[in-house]
Amino acid sequence: MISKKILLAASLLISSSIALPAFSADLVCNLNVKNGGSVFGNGTNRCGGLDFSFGNSTSGSWEITNITKSIDRINWIKGCSSGLYCSVTVRAYSANQAEAYIHYVDGSIEYLEGSMFYETGH
Repeated sequence: MISKKILLAASLLISSSIALPAFSADLVCNLNVKNGGSVFGNGTNRCGGLDFSFGNSTSGSWEITNITKSIDRINWIKGCSSGLYCSVTVRAYSANQAEAYIHYVDGSIEYLEGSMFYETGH
């Protein structure tokens, strides 16, 4: 009986130490193209679009969503400067990337990244 309790306790201890933290936050992009253009991937971490405005840029946004744990702070590396949301100017034919580290109150850290691509008729 004692050996069963020891075996059960050991297996619970091992399985709890193997469990990985469940991260659930998402970094999502939303790209706005000019009238008559098309967009793919809005609401995901990879979005892109095409229009024939012959401009050099359009607008977009980055947002961190689906957060289920308490946040201590967010460190943006690229994309935004602070907060959970920002509007950005998306340059045509350029790297429009975002990277952020979420530092949670429980001490865990989550890395998020995404990219937007915009093409125009020029």
